[in-house]
Amino acid sequence: MIWVEVTFHKIDNKVSAYMSFKTIDNVKTLGVAFALLMTGGINTAFAADEDPTHWLKRCVTDSRSIRTCLLTEAIILENKEREIRIQLASIRIQTVSSSKSKTMFIQVPNRILLQPGLRFQVDQGKTRVAPFSICYEKACESEVDLSNDFINQLKKGNEVTLSFLQFDGKPVTIKVPLAGFTVGYNSKGVELTPEQAGLVPAAKPAKEDVPKPLPE
Repeated sequence: MIWVEVTFHKIDNKVSAYMSFKTIDNVKTLGVAFALLMTGGINTAFAADEDPTHWLKRCVTDSRSIRTCLLTEAIILENKEREIRIQLASIRIQTVSSSKSKTMFIQVPNRILLQPGLRFQVDQGKTRVAPFSICYEKACESEVDLSNDFINQLKKGNEVTLSFLQFDGKPVTIKVPLAGFTVGYNSKGVELTPEQAGLVPAAKPAKEDVPKPLPE
């Protein structure tokens, strides 16, 4: 069994179409990441609860005045000497002002067994299993509807444990710290413009009028 517990985590730089991630190229690279971690070549500093980049909430309001917020945490493996920076896993919780529903998106590297799904639990609580809803080029994602009870578990918890199987059947466990979750969840959030969120293309600067040469 491969067991990984990483306590160095950063947030994605921006929301892009409500999804932004840096992922692992393949299982071979995943093995390299694990090897880097075990050899001590990866920065694994832990951020305090008061860290403003810890479980950061980013929001955007569309043309219909509907406000969508994403509360995001990501596990990042980083080796400065080799200039390697890889997102190992991420959790995003989405809320929409026009709905009472809350949705959690969990991403892990691809090249995994899809049928067993993704197992997750808060501390020593109930283990839940969610199917993988979609796989991108470098990541697979589970989408889970959340209840208020589960949100309260996250607020009171210390960590979320993610478990899945590699393509060869070997289990992988990743722990995502919940320090700062309550502060981030209850915050107003950082407001992004639709352009910053990637919902609309950024306006191009107006071209200066250049006088045409007179005919000869």
